[in-house]
Amino acid sequence: MYLVVLFASALLFGAITFAFVNSRYFSVFHPFTIYLLFHGLVFVVRPFLSYWLDYSEIYRAFRFTPSLSDKITVIIATNLGLLAFAFFCFRQGAVEMRFRKEPALDDERNRMARVFPLVLAICGPLAIWSLATHYSAAADFNTLSGMGRDKATGVIYNTRSSGYFTEAQMMLVPLTALSAWLFRFRLIALAPLAIFVAARAGTGGRGPFISALFATALLYLFQQRRRFPSLQVSALFAGAALLFATVGDDRGQAIRVFFGEESDYRKQGSDRLKFMEGMDFANLEFFEYIVYVVPQRSQTYGYFNDILQVFTEPVPRVLWPGKPFGAPFERFSLFDYGYPVGATRSLPGNGWYALGWLGVVITCAAWGYVLGLIYRRFALGPQRPIHVAGYMIFLATLIVAYRDGSPVTVFRQGIFFAAPVLLWYFLYARRNPKRKASPQRLAGRALAAPTAPGLPPAVARRRAMLGTIDHGARPK
Repeated sequence: MYLVVLFASALLFGAITFAFVNSRYFSVFHPFTIYLLFHGLVFVVRPFLSYWLDYSEIYRAFRFTPSLSDKITVIIATNLGLLAFAFFCFRQGAVEMRFRKEPALDDERNRMARVFPLVLAICGPLAIWSLATHYSAAADFNTLSGMGRDKATGVIYNTRSSGYFTEAQMMLVPLTALSAWLFRFRLIALAPLAIFVAARAGTGGRGPFISALFATALLYLFQQRRRFPSLQVSALFAGAALLFATVGDDRGQAIRVFFGEESDYRKQGSDRLKFMEGMDFANLEFFEYIVYVVPQRSQTYGYFNDILQVFTEPVPRVLWPGKPFGAPFERFSLFDYGYPVGATRSLPGNGWYALGWLGVVITCAAWGYVLGLIYRRFALGPQRPIHVAGYMIFLATLIVAYRDGSPVTVFRQGIFFAAPVLLWYFLYARRNPKRKASPQRLAGRALAAPTAPGLPPAVARRRAMLGTIDHGARPK
Protein backbone atom coordinates (compact mmCIF):
# COMPACT_ATOMS: atom_id res chain seq x y z
CA MET A 1 0.00 0.00 0.00
CA TYR A 2 2.76 2.44 0.96
CA LEU A 3 4.64 1.78 -2.28
CA VAL A 4 1.48 2.56 -4.28
CA VAL A 5 1.21 5.89 -2.47
CA LEU A 6 4.84 6.64 -3.27
CA PHE A 7 4.33 5.98 -6.98
CA ALA A 8 1.19 8.13 -7.00
CA SER A 9 3.19 10.90 -5.33
CA ALA A 10 5.93 10.59 -7.95
CA LEU A 11 3.38 10.79 -10.79
CA LEU A 12 1.85 13.95 -9.31
CA PHE A 13 5.26 15.52 -8.88
CA GLY A 14 6.20 14.59 -12.44
CA ALA A 15 3.02 16.12 -13.84
CA ILE A 16 3.49 19.40 -11.96
CA THR A 17 7.16 19.58 -12.93
CA PHE A 18 6.39 18.88 -16.61
CA ALA A 19 3.71 21.58 -16.71
CA PHE A 20 5.93 24.15 -14.98
CA VAL A 21 9.07 23.46 -17.02
CA ASN A 22 7.12 23.76 -20.26
CA SER A 23 5.48 27.02 -19.23
CA ARG A 24 6.87 30.46 -19.99
CA TYR A 25 7.11 31.14 -16.25
CA PHE A 26 9.86 28.62 -15.58
CA SER A 27 13.22 30.07 -14.56
CA VAL A 28 15.78 29.60 -11.86
CA PHE A 29 14.67 32.95 -10.40
CA HIS A 30 11.16 31.73 -9.58
CA PRO A 31 10.68 30.72 -5.91
CA PHE A 32 8.56 27.76 -7.01
CA THR A 33 11.60 26.31 -8.82
CA ILE A 34 13.48 26.13 -5.53
CA TYR A 35 10.52 24.61 -3.70
CA LEU A 36 10.03 22.05 -6.45
CA LEU A 37 13.66 20.95 -6.12
CA PHE A 38 13.36 20.73 -2.34
CA HIS A 39 10.11 18.77 -2.44
CA GLY A 40 11.32 16.43 -5.14
CA LEU A 41 14.50 15.53 -3.28
CA VAL A 42 13.20 15.04 0.27
CA PHE A 43 9.57 13.99 -0.31
CA VAL A 44 9.69 12.12 -3.64
CA VAL A 45 13.14 10.63 -4.28
CA ARG A 46 14.22 10.01 -0.71
CA PRO A 47 11.05 8.12 0.39
CA PHE A 48 11.83 5.51 -2.28
CA LEU A 49 15.38 5.21 -0.97
CA SER A 50 14.05 4.93 2.57
CA TYR A 51 11.70 2.14 1.51
CA TRP A 52 14.23 0.15 -0.53
CA LEU A 53 17.27 0.67 1.74
CA ASP A 54 15.28 0.35 4.98
CA TYR A 55 16.36 3.54 6.73
CA SER A 56 16.15 3.14 10.51
CA GLU A 57 18.83 5.30 12.15
CA ILE A 58 16.64 8.41 12.54
CA TYR A 59 13.88 6.32 14.12
CA ARG A 60 16.40 4.82 16.51
CA ALA A 61 17.87 8.22 17.40
CA PHE A 62 14.46 9.83 17.86
CA ARG A 63 13.16 6.80 19.82
CA PHE A 64 9.93 6.30 17.91
CA THR A 65 8.44 4.07 15.24
CA PRO A 66 5.82 5.51 12.87
CA SER A 67 2.82 3.43 11.92
CA LEU A 68 1.91 2.76 8.28
CA SER A 69 -0.90 5.28 8.70
CA ASP A 70 1.60 7.91 9.87
CA LYS A 71 3.84 7.31 6.87
CA ILE A 72 0.98 7.52 4.38
CA THR A 73 -0.33 10.66 6.08
CA VAL A 74 3.03 12.35 5.61
CA ILE A 75 3.20 11.58 1.87
CA ILE A 76 -0.35 12.81 1.30
CA ALA A 77 0.20 15.93 3.41
CA THR A 78 3.40 16.88 1.58
CA ASN A 79 1.63 16.64 -1.75
CA LEU A 80 -1.28 18.65 -0.43
CA GLY A 81 1.26 21.28 0.61
CA LEU A 82 2.85 21.21 -2.84
CA LEU A 83 -0.50 21.78 -4.52
CA ALA A 84 -1.42 24.61 -2.14
CA PHE A 85 1.98 26.25 -2.60
CA ALA A 86 1.82 25.97 -6.39
CA PHE A 87 -1.76 27.23 -6.70
CA PHE A 88 -1.30 30.32 -4.56
CA CYS A 89 2.22 31.02 -5.77
CA PHE A 90 0.93 31.32 -9.33
CA ARG A 91 -2.00 33.45 -8.27
CA GLN A 92 0.62 36.20 -8.16
CA GLY A 93 3.71 34.67 -9.74
CA ALA A 94 2.33 33.71 -13.15
CA VAL A 95 4.58 36.16 -14.99
CA GLU A 96 7.57 35.62 -17.24
CA MET A 97 10.99 36.58 -15.97
CA ARG A 98 12.19 39.68 -17.78
CA PHE A 99 15.57 41.37 -17.82
CA ARG A 100 15.71 45.13 -18.15
CA LYS A 101 18.69 46.47 -20.08
CA GLU A 102 18.85 50.22 -19.68
CA PRO A 103 22.09 52.21 -19.79
CA ALA A 104 20.89 54.08 -16.71
CA LEU A 105 20.83 50.83 -14.70
CA ASP A 106 24.40 49.95 -15.68
CA ASP A 107 25.48 53.47 -14.82
CA GLU A 108 23.88 53.25 -11.40
CA ARG A 109 25.47 49.87 -10.74
CA ASN A 110 28.91 51.28 -11.55
CA ARG A 111 28.36 54.16 -9.14
CA MET A 112 27.14 51.82 -6.42
CA ALA A 113 30.17 49.56 -6.94
CA ARG A 114 32.41 52.47 -5.97
CA VAL A 115 30.61 52.69 -2.62
CA PHE A 116 30.70 48.97 -1.85
CA PRO A 117 34.31 48.86 -0.54
CA LEU A 118 33.14 51.08 2.31
CA VAL A 119 30.50 48.47 3.18
CA LEU A 120 33.23 45.82 3.20
CA ALA A 121 35.32 47.96 5.53
CA ILE A 122 32.41 48.42 7.98
CA CYS A 123 30.81 44.96 8.00
CA GLY A 124 33.77 42.80 7.01
CA PRO A 125 35.91 42.95 10.19
CA LEU A 126 33.07 41.96 12.54
CA ALA A 127 31.91 39.18 10.20
CA ILE A 128 35.45 37.82 9.81
CA TRP A 129 36.04 37.98 13.58
CA SER A 130 32.83 36.01 14.15
CA LEU A 131 33.81 33.38 11.58
CA ALA A 132 37.36 33.11 12.96
CA THR A 133 36.02 32.56 16.47
CA HIS A 134 33.67 29.86 15.20
CA TYR A 135 36.47 28.25 13.18
CA SER A 136 38.82 28.10 16.17
CA ALA A 137 36.18 26.23 18.16
CA ALA A 138 35.40 23.80 15.31
CA ALA A 139 37.32 20.96 16.98
CA ASP A 140 34.71 21.08 19.73
CA PHE A 141 31.81 21.08 17.26
CA ASN A 142 30.05 18.02 18.66
CA THR A 143 30.21 19.34 22.20
CA LEU A 144 28.71 22.65 21.09
CA SER A 145 31.47 24.73 22.68
CA GLY A 146 29.99 27.89 24.13
CA MET A 147 26.46 26.60 23.59
CA GLY A 148 23.85 25.00 25.79
CA ARG A 149 20.76 22.93 25.09
CA ASP A 150 17.49 23.25 26.95
CA LYS A 151 16.50 19.73 28.00
CA ALA A 152 12.76 20.39 27.78
CA THR A 153 12.68 21.84 24.26
CA GLY A 154 16.02 20.81 22.73
CA VAL A 155 16.66 24.43 21.74
CA ILE A 156 20.35 25.39 21.49
CA TYR A 157 21.33 28.73 23.03
CA ASN A 158 24.47 30.76 23.71
CA THR A 159 26.13 30.48 27.11
CA ARG A 160 29.34 32.46 26.55
CA SER A 161 28.64 35.13 23.95
CA SER A 162 25.91 37.06 22.18
CA GLY A 163 23.92 35.37 19.46
CA TYR A 164 24.33 38.52 17.37
CA PHE A 165 28.10 38.09 17.40
CA THR A 166 27.83 34.38 16.63
CA GLU A 167 25.58 35.04 13.64
CA ALA A 168 27.49 38.11 12.39
CA GLN A 169 29.48 35.80 10.11
CA MET A 170 26.30 35.46 8.02
CA MET A 171 27.01 38.92 6.63
CA LEU A 172 29.78 37.29 4.60
CA VAL A 173 27.13 35.64 2.42
CA PRO A 174 25.95 38.90 0.80
CA LEU A 175 29.39 40.51 1.05
CA THR A 176 31.13 37.77 -0.93
CA ALA A 177 28.33 37.24 -3.45
CA LEU A 178 27.91 40.95 -4.17
CA SER A 179 31.67 41.45 -4.43
CA ALA A 180 31.75 38.86 -7.20
CA TRP A 181 28.81 40.45 -9.01
CA LEU A 182 29.79 44.11 -8.73
CA PHE A 183 33.33 43.47 -9.95
CA ARG A 184 32.27 41.36 -12.94
CA PHE A 185 33.20 37.91 -11.61
CA ARG A 186 36.92 38.39 -12.16
CA LEU A 187 39.23 35.99 -10.34
CA ILE A 188 40.15 38.66 -7.80
CA ALA A 189 36.46 39.33 -7.19
CA LEU A 190 35.80 35.62 -6.59
CA ALA A 191 38.67 35.27 -4.09
CA PRO A 192 36.63 36.43 -1.03
CA LEU A 193 33.93 33.89 -1.91
CA ALA A 194 36.46 31.06 -2.19
CA ILE A 195 38.04 31.98 1.17
CA PHE A 196 34.64 32.16 2.87
CA VAL A 197 33.56 28.79 1.46
CA ALA A 198 36.77 27.12 2.66
CA ALA A 199 36.67 28.74 6.11
CA ARG A 200 32.99 28.08 6.69
CA ALA A 201 33.33 24.49 5.50
CA GLY A 202 36.16 24.09 7.99
CA THR A 203 33.73 24.84 10.82
CA GLY A 204 31.55 21.92 9.77
CA GLY A 205 28.62 24.16 8.89
CA ARG A 206 27.30 24.11 5.33
CA GLY A 207 24.17 26.21 5.03
CA PRO A 208 25.87 29.64 4.81
CA PHE A 209 28.44 28.72 2.16
CA ILE A 210 25.77 26.95 0.10
CA SER A 211 23.66 30.13 0.30
CA ALA A 212 26.66 32.23 -0.77
CA LEU A 213 27.38 29.99 -3.77
CA PHE A 214 23.71 29.95 -4.75
CA ALA A 215 23.39 33.74 -4.50
CA THR A 216 26.54 34.16 -6.60
CA ALA A 217 25.22 31.77 -9.23
CA LEU A 218 21.91 33.66 -9.41
CA LEU A 219 23.70 36.99 -9.80
CA TYR A 220 25.87 35.53 -12.56
CA LEU A 221 22.88 34.18 -14.44
CA PHE A 222 21.10 37.51 -14.06
CA GLN A 223 24.11 39.35 -15.45
CA GLN A 224 24.17 36.94 -18.40
CA ARG A 225 20.37 37.34 -18.78
CA ARG A 226 19.85 33.59 -18.67
CA ARG A 227 16.77 32.03 -17.14
CA PHE A 228 18.42 28.60 -16.84
CA PRO A 229 21.79 27.44 -15.48
CA SER A 230 24.70 27.60 -17.87
CA LEU A 231 27.40 24.92 -18.05
CA GLN A 232 29.63 26.89 -15.66
CA VAL A 233 26.84 27.33 -13.12
CA SER A 234 25.87 23.66 -13.40
CA ALA A 235 29.48 22.75 -12.61
CA LEU A 236 29.33 25.10 -9.59
CA PHE A 237 26.19 23.35 -8.33
CA ALA A 238 27.84 19.94 -8.77
CA GLY A 239 30.92 21.09 -6.89
CA ALA A 240 28.79 22.56 -4.11
CA ALA A 241 26.90 19.27 -3.75
CA LEU A 242 30.17 17.35 -3.52
CA LEU A 243 31.55 19.75 -0.93
CA PHE A 244 28.28 19.58 1.00
CA ALA A 245 28.55 15.79 1.24
CA THR A 246 32.26 15.87 2.11
CA VAL A 247 31.85 18.40 4.92
CA GLY A 248 28.84 16.54 6.26
CA ASP A 249 30.82 13.32 6.49
CA ASP A 250 33.53 14.62 8.82
CA ARG A 251 32.21 18.03 9.89
CA GLY A 252 35.06 19.87 8.18
CA GLN A 253 37.90 17.91 9.78
CA ALA A 254 39.64 17.23 6.44
CA ILE A 255 39.64 20.93 5.59
CA ARG A 256 40.97 21.92 9.00
CA VAL A 257 43.75 19.35 8.76
CA PHE A 258 44.57 20.56 5.23
CA PHE A 259 45.16 24.04 6.61
CA GLY A 260 47.32 22.68 9.42
CA GLU A 261 44.79 22.74 12.26
CA GLU A 262 44.65 20.06 14.92
CA SER A 263 41.25 18.41 15.43
CA ASP A 264 40.01 15.87 17.93
CA TYR A 265 36.77 15.21 16.03
CA ARG A 266 35.76 11.56 15.87
CA LYS A 267 33.00 10.13 13.73
CA GLN A 268 30.05 8.99 15.73
CA GLY A 269 28.30 6.23 13.89
CA SER A 270 28.34 7.86 10.46
CA ASP A 271 29.89 4.75 8.92
CA ARG A 272 26.69 2.79 9.42
CA LEU A 273 24.51 5.37 7.71
CA LYS A 274 23.24 4.42 4.28
CA PHE A 275 23.16 6.68 1.23
CA MET A 276 21.24 9.91 2.08
CA GLU A 277 20.10 8.45 5.43
CA GLY A 278 21.59 11.26 7.52
CA MET A 279 19.76 14.20 9.02
CA ASP A 280 20.64 16.59 6.19
CA PHE A 281 17.80 15.22 4.04
CA ALA A 282 15.64 13.60 6.74
CA ASN A 283 12.61 15.91 6.59
CA LEU A 284 10.54 12.80 5.82
CA GLU A 285 11.34 11.23 9.20
CA PHE A 286 11.05 14.59 10.93
CA PHE A 287 7.54 15.03 9.52
CA GLU A 288 6.65 11.46 10.50
CA TYR A 289 7.66 12.26 14.06
CA ILE A 290 5.42 15.33 14.07
CA VAL A 291 2.47 13.24 12.84
CA TYR A 292 3.37 10.61 15.45
CA VAL A 293 3.03 13.27 18.19
CA VAL A 294 0.52 15.84 16.91
CA PRO A 295 -2.27 15.46 17.83
CA GLN A 296 -2.23 11.71 18.56
CA ARG A 297 -0.20 12.07 21.74
CA SER A 298 -0.13 15.80 22.41
CA GLN A 299 -3.93 16.04 22.10
CA THR A 300 -3.54 19.56 20.76
CA TYR A 301 -1.84 21.64 18.05
CA GLY A 302 0.65 24.49 18.04
CA TYR A 303 -1.89 26.94 16.56
CA PHE A 304 0.81 28.95 14.73
CA ASN A 305 2.35 29.97 18.04
CA ASP A 306 5.84 29.86 16.53
CA ILE A 307 5.13 33.15 14.72
CA LEU A 308 5.38 34.91 18.08
CA GLN A 309 9.04 33.94 18.25
CA VAL A 310 9.72 36.59 15.60
CA PHE A 311 9.07 39.19 18.32
CA THR A 312 11.08 37.51 21.10
CA GLU A 313 14.03 36.35 18.97
CA PRO A 314 15.74 39.78 18.63
CA VAL A 315 16.02 40.29 22.42
CA PRO A 316 19.45 39.14 23.70
CA ARG A 317 19.22 36.56 26.50
CA VAL A 318 21.61 38.64 28.60
CA LEU A 319 18.94 41.35 28.73
CA TRP A 320 16.09 38.88 29.29
CA PRO A 321 17.24 36.07 31.60
CA GLY A 322 13.81 34.42 31.49
CA LYS A 323 13.52 34.52 27.70
CA PRO A 324 11.61 31.43 26.45
CA PHE A 325 13.53 28.74 24.62
CA GLY A 326 11.95 28.69 21.20
CA ALA A 327 8.42 30.01 20.74
CA PRO A 328 6.70 31.58 23.78
CA PHE A 329 3.54 30.07 25.32
CA GLU A 330 4.18 26.60 23.90
CA ARG A 331 1.39 24.19 24.84
CA PHE A 332 3.60 21.09 24.58
CA SER A 333 7.07 19.98 23.58
CA LEU A 334 8.03 17.41 20.97
CA PHE A 335 10.73 16.25 23.39
CA ASP A 336 8.01 14.95 25.73
CA TYR A 337 7.50 11.99 23.38
CA GLY A 338 10.98 11.22 22.06
CA TYR A 339 14.32 12.82 21.33
CA PRO A 340 14.00 14.74 18.02
CA VAL A 341 17.30 16.58 18.39
CA GLY A 342 18.25 18.51 15.26
CA ALA A 343 14.86 18.03 13.60
CA THR A 344 13.54 20.66 11.19
CA ARG A 345 9.85 20.78 10.34
CA SER A 346 9.71 21.88 6.67
CA LEU A 347 6.77 23.95 5.38
CA PRO A 348 4.12 21.18 5.37
CA GLY A 349 5.47 19.75 8.63
CA ASN A 350 5.22 23.10 10.35
CA GLY A 351 1.70 23.46 9.01
CA TRP A 352 0.72 20.08 10.45
CA TYR A 353 2.27 21.03 13.78
CA ALA A 354 0.15 24.20 13.78
CA LEU A 355 -3.26 22.83 12.74
CA GLY A 356 -3.15 19.45 11.02
CA TRP A 357 -4.49 19.20 7.47
CA LEU A 358 -5.84 22.74 7.53
CA GLY A 359 -2.51 23.99 8.85
CA VAL A 360 -0.67 22.41 5.90
CA VAL A 361 -2.90 24.25 3.44
CA ILE A 362 -2.70 27.58 5.29
CA THR A 363 1.07 27.48 5.76
CA CYS A 364 1.99 26.40 2.22
CA ALA A 365 -0.61 28.68 0.64
CA ALA A 366 0.61 31.70 2.61
CA TRP A 367 4.24 31.07 1.73
CA GLY A 368 3.37 30.47 -1.92
CA TYR A 369 1.24 33.61 -2.22
CA VAL A 370 3.77 35.91 -0.56
CA LEU A 371 6.72 34.51 -2.52
CA GLY A 372 4.75 34.72 -5.77
CA LEU A 373 3.98 38.37 -5.03
CA ILE A 374 7.63 39.16 -4.27
CA TYR A 375 8.70 37.45 -7.50
CA ARG A 376 6.09 39.33 -9.54
CA ARG A 377 7.22 42.69 -8.24
CA PHE A 378 10.83 41.90 -9.04
CA ALA A 379 10.21 40.41 -12.48
CA LEU A 380 8.03 43.32 -13.61
CA GLY A 381 9.76 46.00 -11.55
CA PRO A 382 12.51 48.45 -12.46
CA GLN A 383 15.26 45.98 -11.41
CA ARG A 384 17.61 48.61 -10.07
CA PRO A 385 20.89 47.21 -8.68
CA ILE A 386 19.62 47.36 -5.09
CA HIS A 387 16.53 45.38 -6.12
CA VAL A 388 18.64 42.75 -7.88
CA ALA A 389 20.99 42.40 -4.91
CA GLY A 390 18.16 42.16 -2.38
CA TYR A 391 16.11 39.67 -4.39
CA MET A 392 18.98 37.28 -5.15
CA ILE A 393 20.15 37.29 -1.53
CA PHE A 394 16.56 36.68 -0.45
CA LEU A 395 16.23 33.69 -2.79
CA ALA A 396 19.36 32.23 -1.21
CA THR A 397 17.63 32.18 2.20
CA LEU A 398 14.83 29.98 0.84
CA ILE A 399 17.12 26.94 0.73
CA VAL A 400 17.08 26.82 4.52
CA ALA A 401 13.62 28.37 4.95
CA TYR A 402 11.84 25.57 3.07
CA ARG A 403 13.71 22.99 5.12
CA ASP A 404 13.08 24.65 8.49
CA GLY A 405 9.55 25.69 7.67
CA SER A 406 9.44 28.60 10.11
CA PRO A 407 9.31 32.36 9.46
CA VAL A 408 11.78 32.70 12.32
CA THR A 409 14.47 31.18 10.09
CA VAL A 410 13.96 33.84 7.42
CA PHE A 411 13.90 36.54 10.09
CA ARG A 412 17.02 35.25 11.87
CA GLN A 413 19.04 34.96 8.67
CA GLY A 414 17.44 37.99 7.08
CA ILE A 415 18.80 40.38 9.72
CA PHE A 416 22.39 39.60 8.78
CA PHE A 417 21.81 38.95 5.08
CA ALA A 418 20.02 42.28 4.68
CA ALA A 419 22.27 44.44 6.90
CA PRO A 420 25.12 44.90 4.36
CA VAL A 421 22.64 45.49 1.53
CA LEU A 422 20.73 48.16 3.46
CA LEU A 423 23.94 49.82 4.61
CA TRP A 424 25.18 49.80 1.03
CA TYR A 425 22.09 51.59 -0.24
CA PHE A 426 22.16 54.07 2.66
CA LEU A 427 25.76 55.03 1.95
CA TYR A 428 25.07 55.29 -1.78
CA ALA A 429 22.03 57.50 -1.19
CA ARG A 430 24.04 59.79 1.08
CA ARG A 431 26.82 60.17 -1.48
CA ASN A 432 24.46 60.56 -4.44
CA PRO A 433 21.46 62.55 -3.13
CA LYS A 434 20.62 63.88 -6.59
CA ARG A 435 21.02 60.52 -8.34
CA LYS A 436 18.53 58.40 -6.46
CA ALA A 437 16.74 57.56 -9.66
CA SER A 438 13.17 56.47 -9.12
CA PRO A 439 11.53 53.93 -11.43
CA GLN A 440 9.67 56.81 -13.05
CA ARG A 441 12.93 58.67 -13.71
CA LEU A 442 14.56 55.56 -15.16
CA ALA A 443 11.58 55.09 -17.48
CA GLY A 444 11.72 58.77 -18.34
CA ARG A 445 15.31 58.45 -19.47
CA ALA A 446 14.29 55.77 -21.92
CA LEU A 447 11.44 57.95 -23.21
CA ALA A 448 13.76 60.91 -23.55
CA ALA A 449 16.19 58.99 -25.76
CA PRO A 450 16.83 60.53 -29.21
CA THR A 451 14.28 59.40 -31.75
CA ALA A 452 14.85 58.46 -35.35
CA PRO A 453 13.86 61.24 -37.75
CA GLY A 454 10.47 60.89 -39.33
CA LEU A 455 8.95 58.70 -36.58
CA PRO A 456 5.83 59.97 -34.85
CA PRO A 457 6.51 60.76 -31.14
CA ALA A 458 4.04 58.10 -29.93
CA VAL A 459 5.73 55.38 -32.02
CA ALA A 460 9.18 56.45 -30.84
CA ARG A 461 8.12 56.33 -27.19
CA ARG A 462 6.57 52.87 -27.60
CA ARG A 463 9.71 51.52 -29.25
CA ALA A 464 11.87 53.02 -26.52
CA MET A 465 9.80 51.31 -23.84
CA LEU A 466 9.88 47.94 -25.61
CA GLY A 467 13.62 48.24 -25.99
CA THR A 468 14.13 48.35 -22.21
CA ILE A 469 12.93 44.79 -21.70
CA ASP A 470 14.84 41.64 -22.51
CA HIS A 471 13.14 38.28 -21.97
CA GLY A 472 16.45 36.47 -21.67
CA ALA A 473 17.83 33.41 -23.38
CA ARG A 474 15.26 30.86 -24.39
CA PRO A 475 15.81 27.13 -24.70
CA LYS A 476 16.47 25.92 -28.21
